[in-house]
Amino acid sequence: MPSSSRSTSERRLTPTYVPTPSRVSAVPVRRSRRAVTFATRAALVLGVVALPMAFSAWIDPARLVTTRGAEREIARVLATGTNVTDFASYDDRAIEQHLAPTRARPEVLALGSSRMQALRGCAGAEVRACGNGTSGGFVNGAVQEAALDDMLGVYGLYDAPGRRPNRVVIGVDPWTESASSERWRSLAAERAMVMHRAGIPVSPRLDAIGLWARAVGTLATPGYFRLALDSFQRYGAQGPAWQPSDRAQNAGKTKLPDGSVTWPVVSDDDGERAAARFAATVLVHDARFHDFKRRAPGRDDALERFLRYLQSEGVSATVVLVPFPAAVYDASLKLSGDSLQRVERRVRTIAARTGATVVGSYDRRVAGVSAREFLDEEHLRPDALARVAAH
Repeated sequence: MPSSSRSTSERRLTPTYVPTPSRVSAVPVRRSRRAVTFATRAALVLGVVALPMAFSAWIDPARLVTTRGAEREIARVLATGTNVTDFASYDDRAIEQHLAPTRARPEVLALGSSRMQALRGCAGAEVRACGNGTSGGFVNGAVQEAALDDMLGVYGLYDAPGRRPNRVVIGVDPWTESASSERWRSLAAERAMVMHRAGIPVSPRLDAIGLWARAVGTLATPGYFRLALDSFQRYGAQGPAWQPSDRAQNAGKTKLPDGSVTWPVVSDDDGERAAARFAATVLVHDARFHDFKRRAPGRDDALERFLRYLQSEGVSATVVLVPFPAAVYDASLKLSGDSLQRVERRVRTIAARTGATVVGSYDRRVAGVSAREFLDEEHLRPDALARVAAH
């Protein structure tokens, strides 16, 4: 048989392979199903992970991302001359921000932490150079858990021609410069402005990015979820309810229109017991009393620069060293690192270089305060605080 005929017949006898539809689609369909299954499982996992974070952001007990509508309303009530009680769970930096434009130029502006909030000025116990006793004579801008950043932000609310006070009374705590806090986020613009004017290194954009990144990181922590859950169980989705009040003293802390704060009734014995308990069991674990030398980069002389800036603008400064109970003061001296004595010496040196006046002492025996004049381990009663600030 000719070779051409043989090859033709062989081609006819060899079947042509034609893929069946099932074989063509089997692999892509199998891969598609796997992809859908993976995506579904990933979405479920992400949902489970995101749910606690979403709940934390919804309740937001520390007000990391919550809008400040409640604080604006609190400020509106205070501006009418009405006291507000049960405000402590709200952002008092935002309250000050909304309240400042409603105030007249203050003669005296108090800055500091909660240790300065009981100072009443013209509205209560006398403070030297208090002014003419008008509503604009004295403003207490102290806020809870304040560090230097917070004080710079609050001062920035008044740092303009025709708005600057004649005198600033600054409560400098041992941890004012060393404490790490970001509660100033509501006053970020004012803080950055004063830092820039005082020559303190600042990067507003980097600060803003860092604030939001750390806020989101906090929302994702189990600890913040537990805090949010506890707040929800106690107060519901709305959180603790603040109340207007005609009384200056109530069952909860009460903020007065001049910015000062009154405490509930605390007996002398309760105050002494709180101080003794804190000194014996809590102080050693309190981060504020450790590493007083700590400073953020470029912030070694931030307090001194701020005091010099005040002087350059014609604003006199008084530094108040609010005393501690003897038990707390003595126990702190046993801790490693910088002591309250060395911090006080440093603050006095800075004040002397900048022309600021210093009153008080961290040691209550030097400041002339008795053991029964404390509300707890660190807060003085109003009359005693006014006496220390007026010296």
